[in-house]
Amino acid sequence: MILIYVPEITERVEYVFSFVFEHILGIPIRFTDSVSFFTEQKTPKISYSDQSIENEPHFVSCKLLFENDIRKQHTDDWMQDPFSVSFYLLSGYEEYLPFEKDFHGRFSYNSSSLKEKIDMTIPWIDYFAFDVFNTLKKHYPELEKKERKFRFINTLDIDHAWLYKNKTGTKNIRSLGKKLLHFEWKEIFNQICVLLNTKPDPYSIYSYIEHLQLATVYFISCGRGKNKWDTNHSPKDRNYRKLILELDKNPLNTLGLHPSYNSNARWDILEEEKRELEELLNKKIIRSRQHFIKLKLPKTYTNLINSGIQKDFSMGFQDHTGFRAGTCTPFYWFDLSENKISRLKVYPFCVMDVTLKNYMKLSVEEAKDKITDLVRTVKKVQGTFISIFHNDSISDHGEWKGWRQVYERLIEESK
Repeated sequence: MILIYVPEITERVEYVFSFVFEHILGIPIRFTDSVSFFTEQKTPKISYSDQSIENEPHFVSCKLLFENDIRKQHTDDWMQDPFSVSFYLLSGYEEYLPFEKDFHGRFSYNSSSLKEKIDMTIPWIDYFAFDVFNTLKKHYPELEKKERKFRFINTLDIDHAWLYKNKTGTKNIRSLGKKLLHFEWKEIFNQICVLLNTKPDPYSIYSYIEHLQLATVYFISCGRGKNKWDTNHSPKDRNYRKLILELDKNPLNTLGLHPSYNSNARWDILEEEKRELEELLNKKIIRSRQHFIKLKLPKTYTNLINSGIQKDFSMGFQDHTGFRAGTCTPFYWFDLSENKISRLKVYPFCVMDVTLKNYMKLSVEEAKDKITDLVRTVKKVQGTFISIFHNDSISDHGEWKGWRQVYERLIEESK
């Protein structure tokens, strides 16, 4: 156990020190704000304050962890305080302040001011935690941390259950008409073969995933398709419901909700979609990931908590690989608006197929190399690697031709 002196024991102090020491390093901690008590103790100890008390390992503090409000921060003033940097990242502090939104109203890698000061493409907090341990080990050779194992969580979003199959005749006629106008004869032939059941639907990759014998979290959309961003099958569709039930039967699979585009602003829509999936599966749904990574703090997380969601997988950048919250370790969300820890556990992802291809404009080979680097970066701190792929990006079809190689590189590196 490590004793930590702080001039004031606050919610923020307890939260970030607990995450660094207990959640990442597996080292129990206790706090004191008494100088006399601190000096009397002979156990491993550190101080977090303006100045050291004796000769203990000391970390200089700034004001952030001793505040209760949310205000514009001059980050240059406290870059020498890694615990404040860690809290700033974990809480999504910057996202409570005015920032430049992207087309979908989202916070992005380009919006982050910290990317100019720290490397957001690595799990910065985990690396910091390991550095802290190495420093303390020199002072306290008997100190041991809990060894953790690298973990890979394979997650798939089902935005389009099928490309051609199980769609209305009208949709298929329109689709064939567009291809005819562009003389896409090969694709017309493929579509007709799928509709005649002589070829499998390109997006039907479910047996391929099952063959990998890989634990997978599927995020299922139950939106009504009333806008151009929600184009999946209706949750009332018989074939779509059958697919969902089949996925749920596999003991390696876990199903979560993929809330629709507009649900981010409408709690009633979120509730309806969650209820739809729960009634179909006859069990509670406690996992979610936002469609288009539409995550707005604190509203999105507050809505999810109020809907009974316990685990969310939306924390990450849509426009760049990296660690939006600065960590590859799942953590409980700290609600800055209430200045307290919440009961929602956040599972941060660090790479998404659409990010590699559409935002970063990487080739298949470049994407494979990027995946390799990311996995090895997380393995160095025995962290949790979470990726986002879609069934269409694994299809090896159309615009995603060749991209199954990227997914297979991920599987290979994550073994």
